[in-house]
Amino acid sequence: MLLVSLASASLLLPSMTTSQEGTVVRTTEDSLLVAPDSKLKLAEVAPDKKGPWKLQNAIGAPDWFKVSGQFRTRFENLSERFKIIQDEGSGQILVLRTLLAMTLQDEFLSVTTELEDSRAYGYPSDEILSTGQINAVELLQAYVRADFTDMFTGGDKTRVKLGRQTMDMGSRRFVARNRYRNTINSFLGANARWEDNTGRAVEAFFTSPTIRLPNAGDQAALENNEIEFDKEVADNSFWGLFGSHKEVVENVNAELYYYGLDRGDVFNLAVADRKLHTFGSRWYRPTAAGEPFWEIEYAYQFGESRSTKAASNTTDLDHSAYLLHVSGGYAFDHSSALKVEGMFDIATGDSNPNDGQNNRFDSLFGVPRFEFGPTGIFRAFTRANIISPGLRLTGNVVDDWQVQLTQRPYYLESKTDAWTTTGFRDDTGSSGRHVADVTEIRVRKPLLNGGARFEFGGAYLAMKQFADNVGDGRDSIYTYAQISFNF
Repeated sequence: MLLVSLASASLLLPSMTTSQEGTVVRTTEDSLLVAPDSKLKLAEVAPDKKGPWKLQNAIGAPDWFKVSGQFRTRFENLSERFKIIQDEGSGQILVLRTLLAMTLQDEFLSVTTELEDSRAYGYPSDEILSTGQINAVELLQAYVRADFTDMFTGGDKTRVKLGRQTMDMGSRRFVARNRYRNTINSFLGANARWEDNTGRAVEAFFTSPTIRLPNAGDQAALENNEIEFDKEVADNSFWGLFGSHKEVVENVNAELYYYGLDRGDVFNLAVADRKLHTFGSRWYRPTAAGEPFWEIEYAYQFGESRSTKAASNTTDLDHSAYLLHVSGGYAFDHSSALKVEGMFDIATGDSNPNDGQNNRFDSLFGVPRFEFGPTGIFRAFTRANIISPGLRLTGNVVDDWQVQLTQRPYYLESKTDAWTTTGFRDDTGSSGRHVADVTEIRVRKPLLNGGARFEFGGAYLAMKQFADNVGDGRDSIYTYAQISFNF
């Protein structure tokens, strides 16, 4: 039996798979070679004579010991930095990430560890670095896993994990293992999943989110890629319940979920304190060649939160917010694998800064890259205070060169709230809604018989009414090139 625990940022399949336990789910972000918790026989994944080089085979490891990893490097360039904390001028950064996962496996019990080393070099002297870029020599995962069959019904499977772990759930809009970002979210706690042979599954977890260190307040340590081990605290909690059902009706899958978050300032890390409850549902028709596909997801969020990260802010506001995603398109049954997709997203912003409420949606531990463009030093938009339609084309133009083109305009859902990733805000609402238009291109090419992948692309950020009035109105071009080796 094989337990593959590595779910890295640049593995080499077309962008259409990610899951809790190997279930195929559409996403346009970097996808998994094998789902993090899949158990497959060695013969099913072992490369043939023309396959990629694998450390597992090179060292002649026994069946009860599995090892895999990845090395990735990416260079990013931003022609004009556009966030309020940044000075004028361009910015560049080189990020490196190495992952190494090892599993000791018997029939029912396994122990997995995964090491992460994420570093950054070549950034401007005034750049504000964060643990989104840097987390040197860290124990990303360390958990014990037990697997059971036929516990409740014939043919059912139950999996229990205890320890530090990464998580992917559903659409990955709220809980996700980061792919593009140079560092990865992890959680300490318990996670249990049950599924039967009819397509029904339930997953429950109770965890403490891992706080990456050194924090952003220690710029000198970050600039030097200093090693400081991450930590968790018991009163900083994240929990949830996630249910899914395949083929609720023909070719339509459904998900229903609840997430709870209680988070505040720890280890001198300034965050907006919040106690949030998020209920949501997702219905989708998966992508299939020669078929239409679509997706609808709605989530409502309530609780208490604070509008700023300032330690002096001790006023809890009533929190009420929502998110809606609608998309659909057609996947052509052609050698080009052409896919056409229309998208629409809305995530609420704070409608009135003085009404004692916070209406800005919080995307918890989700990732924006697969919908809103690259993160890294770009990260122009996320799921907060936006209205954004969009159009996307994906296909193979020459051999196995995959090209993706995306066009999206972005508007403020609330004119009195901020463009959240930049800090620009007009409390009067007189600067308009239209923030910017983003045109993105992404090109991917597998190399070395599937053992590596080259990727490059970029985004053009064209500033519109709001950015012109509140910001400096400078358009910006982001470009990147990355290569990843999987072993």
